[in-house]
Order: sequence, then C-alpha cells, then structure tokens
Amino acid sequence: MTATQESPAPTAPGDRPGAETLIARAEALVPVLRERAERCEELRRIPEETMADLTEAGLFDLVAPPSVGGYGYGMREFGTITRILAQGCASTAWVYSFLVVHNVSLVQDTPHLLGGRAFAPCALSAGFQATPSGTATKVDGGWRLTGKWPFASGIMNSDHSLLITTEDRGDGSEPALLGLVVDVADVTIHDVWYMSGMKGTGSNTFSCEDLFVPADRQWTVFGQEPIRPLDHGEFRPLEGFSMIRMFDVLLAAVAVGSAEACLADYKQRILTRTVGFGLGPQREHPEAWVRYGDAVTRTRIARLVWDETHRVVTDLADRQEKATLEQAALLRMASPRICALARDAIETMLDGAGSSVNELRSPFQRYKRDVDTLKSHSYLHWDGAAVTAGAALLGVTDTPDGLLLV
Repeated sequence: MTATQESPAPTAPGDRPGAETLIARAEALVPVLRERAERCEELRRIPEETMADLTEAGLFDLVAPPSVGGYGYGMREFGTITRILAQGCASTAWVYSFLVVHNVSLVQDTPHLLGGRAFAPCALSAGFQATPSGTATKVDGGWRLTGKWPFASGIMNSDHSLLITTEDRGDGSEPALLGLVVDVADVTIHDVWYMSGMKGTGSNTFSCEDLFVPADRQWTVFGQEPIRPLDHGEFRPLEGFSMIRMFDVLLAAVAVGSAEACLADYKQRILTRTVGFGLGPQREHPEAWVRYGDAVTRTRIARLVWDETHRVVTDLADRQEKATLEQAALLRMASPRICALARDAIETMLDGAGSSVNELRSPFQRYKRDVDTLKSHSYLHWDGAAVTAGAALLGVTDTPDGLLLV
C-alpha cells in the first residue's frame, strides 16, 4: 500500500443496509433501466448515469467484505439482484454481475487497486478459453506483457481488467497459465462490439505491446490454488469460491429476468391491443389466452430451474465447498437449458404479439435479440455442456475437462 493508496474504511454494522433494502433498490431501478435501454444500445456501453445509480444504491458494494467497506452478502442476494436488474436492461445486468464478480478477485488478490473503495470496476477477457492470448515474460519486479484479449464485457466502464495469459519463464519449461490485472488506461481498446443483441455490454477487445505489469498485479485464475492466504478473520462467502459456479447462476439470471420482463409486457399488450383487419380486442381471442398460458408456463419452468441452480450454488458458497461431480454436471447443463427455455418463452410471445413488436424501439424485439445473443455465449452452448456433463453422469468416460470441477 503506497502513501497515495488509502485503506478502505470498514463498514460499521449500523451502516449495512438489509438485504431487503438492497433488493428493493434494485427493483426501483428497473423502470429507470428500461427507459435507458435504447440509449444503452446506442452507446454500446452502460451509461454513466446508470453506473452512478448502481453505485448510489450500494449494489456494487453488495458482496465486498465489511473490512473494505462492503456489505458482505453472498450469492443469494447477488443472483436475485442480477435477475431483477435484467428486467430493466439485460446488458446492464450482465455487466453489473461481471464487474461484481471480478471485484471479488481484486479484493482477494490485489486490494491495493481498490484505491480506498470497496469496489473498483474491473472487466475480464474471456478470450483465453477460445484463443490463447498473449505472452508474459518474467522480468525483475514483474512481467513484460504482449497480446490481444477479446470479449472484455464492461471494459468501457472499467478502471482495470483481469486477463489470462501464458507465462514464459525463460527456462525452457512449458508455459503456464497466468492471471494479471492491467489498467484500462494502459491498453488499447479495439472497438469491435457490433452485435445484434447485448449491445450495451461493450464487450470489446483490448491489447498491449511490451507493457510492464508489476508483480503485485497477479490474480488467482479459477481452478488454481490461491496465490495469497485467504484467512482474513471474517466470513467472505465468495472469496476463493469458483467463478465458474457463480456464472452458473448469473449468466442464466439475465435470461430469466428478460423473459419475466417480456411476460409482463406481453400481458399488458394482450389486454390493451386491438388486432388489425377489424378483429377486435386481442383480450377476447381464445388463442391469445392459450399463448399467454404457454408463455407463463415456459417462463415459470425457466425460473424454477434457475431457482434450484441458485439454491445449490448459494449453499456451496455459504459452506465454501466445491461442487461434487454430480452437482457440477447438473449445474453445467442447467445454465444453457434455462437460457433456451427463456428464449422459447420470448419467441412464443413474439409470435402472437403482432408485427409492430419488430420495431427497433420496441422492448419486445430487444428481449429476443438479447437472449438470442447471450444464448450463444460459449458457456451457454448446449452441445458442449451436455456432452461433458452427460458423459460424467453416465460414468462412461473419465471426468471431462470441460466439466469445470472448480
């Protein structure tokens, strides 16, 4: 800790909002986020006023421990708030959840980067899993880093970014995985995020050339042993817990929240819409009743499977345990299936909502575009999940690497 880096002030017990209060604040932001959703898409990043609202509501401080000024909540509250925010804007909920998850790593491994705060916005490049990115060469006091990292959701709203690279130790040994934290101001951001959905996540690529990264900028890549002791004398349910298991809850939460918002809008549309060609109020059409019942059921199933995933992951985090083989397999398959159920529910609604829902300003087509896009995320791809998880549950192969038992 340098002289210019303040230690975060601990949160006094009386200054900690109750979970119900924080959830209510998230609910109060839903109509605000809905009003900004179109602008969020146009900006292709989260609007600064939204970042300010989330900060003022205390939602970014949700899981940070009291010793650094946070509120010390866990997956139960975190998953719920992410799903609620998605009812207003899927991109906002996605970026919010990622930034909060990444802050857990900052608090755990690089607390000096908090700068006297409980939370510092930090992106993460997920590109390593798809395309090995970059090389870090060990030098005196740190590393020299060169490479390019894609899909850094939230980087347009971040001070820092986590990345995964390979370390060249200069001794002829096999390059090892290495997690580093860089300042966004020190990298080049490539404006490549032009997508049909989830436009506001700003999931751009960034790169650097021969950038010096100090030794105190290393973070624990998921699945690796902690690089620093985790015993801080207080209960931190998410510190040292699997980032992958958190994603089991959070990625699907965005899809469920989007389907729930679409369902609420669809109900109002049926009750108020007059069908063209003199067909009268849609509320009087029996086929509308059937379609709405179908949409309710599909959305409800998605929510029920998500609730169970949420419960299991919360329980693991609270007990600070790793998932068993069976739990990991079931969780690995749940997220893509939840997203598919949410997508199917939204498609059912749009098929019976009339052609005007395809107008770009309509929230209906945004729900569809967002869920279609997030469903294509590599972790939410059904084939990859089902092959590894199904094989593990049958016991017909050794535990596949893709099962992610972390």
